[in-house]
Amino acid sequence: MKEILKKLCIEHGISGSETEMLGTVRELIGGFTEITTDNSGNIIAVMNGKADKHIMLDAHMDRIGLTVTYINDEGFIKAEPVGGIDLRTLPGSPVRINGRETVLGIICTVPPHLSKDSEELSRDKIWIDTGLSPNRVKELISPGDAAVLCSTFKELLNDRVSVSALDNRSGCAVLIKCAQLLKDKELPCRVSFVFSSQEETGELGAGTSAFSLAPDEAIAVDVGFAAQEGVPAEKSGRLGCGAIISISPVLSKQVTEKIKDIAKRLSMECDYEVCGGSTGTNADRIAASRGGVRTGCISIPSKNMHTPTETVYLGDMEKIAGLLAVYVTEGGAENA
Repeated sequence: MKEILKKLCIEHGISGSETEMLGTVRELIGGFTEITTDNSGNIIAVMNGKADKHIMLDAHMDRIGLTVTYINDEGFIKAEPVGGIDLRTLPGSPVRINGRETVLGIICTVPPHLSKDSEELSRDKIWIDTGLSPNRVKELISPGDAAVLCSTFKELLNDRVSVSALDNRSGCAVLIKCAQLLKDKELPCRVSFVFSSQEETGELGAGTSAFSLAPDEAIAVDVGFAAQEGVPAEKSGRLGCGAIISISPVLSKQVTEKIKDIAKRLSMECDYEVCGGSTGTNADRIAASRGGVRTGCISIPSKNMHTPTETVYLGDMEKIAGLLAVYVTEGGAENA
């Protein structure tokens, strides 16, 4: 799981540029599935494609980042967020800009001696300094180029890892591990592994993939808030709990109960996030596709979400991959 995650988190692949990840996903998931991309940039791998019942497993592969909007005469690069990036983490942060060449830069920050205590960076005041001459900047970088915050994959104690893009490359790693677990099994259903696009900018890929695939049921895998100081207990799950299972009016009771049943049999403690409305994940889009898709949602507890130091527990990811594999081998939920 750790090696899968490392390879996935290296990739740029911000919302709208996910096809950069096709080679890596194809390499990691192996040669035992049919792999295609669609017009929305989703990567779709299918097992047992002739079976009648169809289960869709989804994890969005896009990451938050920045897009270049303007380059001034001094060579400073103006950018704006793609997705819900935490503006508090940006000043002074190193970034990689994916231009004609990869260019390193630093997000400009006003020294504290010259700024007010309450002054915060706003979306319309993000500037990047590469140190290059204005002409060289314009040779290498153009409006629309993507940038991501630099982050090194760090192994922490007790099988914790920290890096940017765990939202939601960790979910993608879970799907890949699940596919590996199912490789040599005789399956009672068709299963589509969907590495979906543009979740961070409106859950667009999940909607288009669910519409085109028309599954009987689906499970979305994303990250959820891990328990820590300042995070409401009812909205978070402990690292090491195994999984956060969502309960929501938009989700299928049959699918959710099947997930809970398998978790219990696998001795997974699990925490729960109960939503009075939508889940804020791809599950919402999938559930509303066509005439409706019975959908469940599982989240991996993650600390420091949308920052360069997102943190997850590898054991949680292993357990969720195993849960999904059982779900598929048992043919999904009854009456679903």
